[in-house]
Amino acid sequence: MQYPRTRFFNSSNGVAATLLDAQQDVTKHFSLEEENIRLQAEIEELKGKQLENYIALSEDRIKIADTILELQFDYIPAVIVNSTYTYKNNYFTLNKGASSGIARDMGVISSNGVVGIVYDVSRHYAVVKSVLTENINIPAEIVNVHAGGLLKWEGTDKDPRTITLTGISNDIPVELGWEVVTNSQSGLFPKNHPVGTIDAIEEIEGKPEWKITVKLGNDLRRLQSVFVVENIMKLEKDSLESLFIDEFIN
Repeated sequence: MQYPRTRFFNSSNGVAATLLDAQQDVTKHFSLEEENIRLQAEIEELKGKQLENYIALSEDRIKIADTILELQFDYIPAVIVNSTYTYKNNYFTLNKGASSGIARDMGVISSNGVVGIVYDVSRHYAVVKSVLTENINIPAEIVNVHAGGLLKWEGTDKDPRTITLTGISNDIPVELGWEVVTNSQSGLFPKNHPVGTIDAIEEIEGKPEWKITVKLGNDLRRLQSVFVVENIMKLEKDSLESLFIDEFIN
């Protein structure tokens, strides 16, 4: 409860002001509780719908029981408490941190699309590099042609509702309105999670590739609720790949 900074003119004004502050605190408390309840329901629905979040432990694909599935991705619901979208490199702050299991380099999504990557954490908060950041480079692909590229933000003069998909060869046919989703290369996001739809297509002079503008599924200026994604098997994958690279490539 916050107390007024100026003295009350009389006791009745003081009581009224104190009761008003108490009512506002109670309203905020129940609003947050309602948001948390909604998030919990949404996360359970998200898990149930996305079968790609599970790895089958049996080769038998005719009948799959819960006992032969192992969870690959887990989701931690969180609320955005601060954010930017007008800079070259944008960020937002979440109301959860290390005590909730959040760590650096975890992906962040909403039900409608990709949001960013965790940059740093404290005990109770996390700072996230927004998808509207110049060097974030999230792997994605066009659903209709299974062509992969990187999502890039090109700076402050761009619409924060759009992002560029780079690396798509111009001999691959693409069309407006086609869906763009995540792929599994980074290990930070579940495969086929929505990113957005193709909003514009341009040729790049002197380069054999398209410049593709993607309209994001999220409007990051208004986003409030997100999920932090934990890939339970990422460490195992990264360790195995690192051994191969050290032995055969470096």
